[in-house]
Amino acid sequence: MRTFIGIDFPRKLKEQIVEAQSYLKSISKKGRWKYIDNFHLTLKFLGEIEYDHVEKIKEVLTKNLESFSSFSLKIFSCGYFKGSKNALRVVYLKPDGDLDKLNNLYQIVEDSLYSIGFEKEKRDYTPHITIAQDVILDEPFDKFKQYVENYKFDLIPVESVILFLSEEIDRKRVYTPLFEIKLK
Repeated sequence: MRTFIGIDFPRKLKEQIVEAQSYLKSISKKGRWKYIDNFHLTLKFLGEIEYDHVEKIKEVLTKNLESFSSFSLKIFSCGYFKGSKNALRVVYLKPDGDLDKLNNLYQIVEDSLYSIGFEKEKRDYTPHITIAQDVILDEPFDKFKQYVENYKFDLIPVESVILFLSEEIDRKRVYTPLFEIKLK
């Protein structure tokens, strides 16, 4: 089963992200748009794992995160990963706030999973919230950036870490929580 470890958002914040996504749609020729229930912040993509790994992952994360306290982030800007020709492969929102604490959380997750046989990520951690893929814009990206930077998003409460199952159901990507570890 395909899985990742991430941080989920309250519904109201997801609705605010949809508003920003709708503005991006309005200045785009085309794109693939992330579904409201799929907005999240990934800590580690695990890929395909066996079902019997779930309990091991839960045990090691529960143990290593038992004294980690909750914190908040906020969306402050946006960016993109370049694609082919004039398409933006990924358009995302950028979190800000207690990024040191987020990076510490990321490192604990990385080290915990490495201790039970998962490979460490080779790239630097770039926290981002994907809202669209394969976007071709009608207007300059700066117009969307200005919109995002002026929007008053709610805070992102980082109160738990979740192992999500990622599967395709009726041609739609669906993320289902397998377990959640509450932070202090």
